[in-house]
Amino acid sequence: MKRINTIYFSPTGTTKKVIKSMCSKLGSINKEYDITLEKNRKNSIKFNEGDLVIFGVPVYSGRVPDLLLDYFEKIEGNNTKAVFLVVYGNRDYDDSLLELKNIFEKKGFKALASAAFIGEHSYTKEVAGKRPDEKDKKIAEKLGLSIKYKLEKNNIDEIKVSGNYPYREKKPSSPITPGTYDTCIGCGICANNCPTSAIDFKNYYYINKDKCIKCCSCIKKCPVQAKHFKDERIESVKEYLVENFSTERKEPVIFI
Repeated sequence: MKRINTIYFSPTGTTKKVIKSMCSKLGSINKEYDITLEKNRKNSIKFNEGDLVIFGVPVYSGRVPDLLLDYFEKIEGNNTKAVFLVVYGNRDYDDSLLELKNIFEKKGFKALASAAFIGEHSYTKEVAGKRPDEKDKKIAEKLGLSIKYKLEKNNIDEIKVSGNYPYREKKPSSPITPGTYDTCIGCGICANNCPTSAIDFKNYYYINKDKCIKCCSCIKKCPVQAKHFKDERIESVKEYLVENFSTERKEPVIFI
């Protein structure tokens, strides 16, 4: 059995949950690289033919998150088997899975399997609330068993995934940051979990608008719901998402 390694970016925890469920049936993890925090995106990583690497990222506007692209250049494989996972908020994963696969195939990795799972949308619990749920967990576990079987049979067929190239165009993002209610208790959880160190460690009310990626980690993790978005542009996006993507339950898509 190959050494299992996981590399994931998971500000709100949904991507991590999917990977954990999948690996529970695939095998024990040799090394876990949680690259959510800025301090964990510094060192280069090299893998070889004896490794299996599980990559997982959330989908941002149908693409791989921009802030990861420079760091991904520091990750290298050498005929290394890989699994590519994306997690999206029930709208669409668009070209993100193809993009993730293409990035690492150029870096010496070979796709063993790929999948797109659904997680609670970072902007609103009304879209895919509490997902990944038990049904998603079972699908992830089944995927883990399928990957394990494929490795045992040494069946390494080329994997094709859905998506288009050129990729979905990235539209400029407005500099919007969460606000903070006076109910803030100064616990520092928001700053300690911010993927870009945008929240000031001495003043939790201050968020650097040039660093904030609107991942909603601070909003989801605040124990007293002090962090929030009140910007009209965010509210408009939330209304659109609820109106169009809150009723249909989309299911994970597996490529293996």
